[in-house]
Amino acid sequence: MDAACAPPVWRREPASWRRPRRGASEPMPRVAHLTAVHPADDVRIFAKECRSLAAAGYQVDLVVPGASDGVVDGVAVHGVAPPAGGRLGRMTRTALDVYRAARRLDADLYHVHDPELLPAALMLRGRGKQVVYDSHEHLPQQIVTKPWIPAEIRRP
Repeated sequence: MDAACAPPVWRREPASWRRPRRGASEPMPRVAHLTAVHPADDVRIFAKECRSLAAAGYQVDLVVPGASDGVVDGVAVHGVAPPAGGRLGRMTRTALDVYRAARRLDADLYHVHDPELLPAALMLRGRGKQVVYDSHEHLPQQIVTKPWIPAEIRRP
């Protein structure tokens, strides 16, 4: 079965992620959304995911290039330098800046939105962190259409 068509694997969430009962003093988990590509006001990331988590009581951070630091609708926005140097700069410098900012947050869960951040996701996993990679597009299909990727790598 093609991995893209495989049914999702459901895992029981760790007890530490469950919503505390009334009167419980433990804070909700801290969730950090990481992007090196999308704008701070991205509808899917900010409006649908970050704001919804914040409204549910989670501590939510968004690390995003080119944004000003601040809190918007309960979401702590952490800006890193905007991408410079085109695609290569985004895939190297911006990704490294996002990773460094993510490490400083020390979140309970990291939600990674871009293929450029897969190395950062692996490094966070190596540090014992929970990581979710959310591919917004069908990545294998996109790779075969990228002329800047060598043909021997982008074979279907």
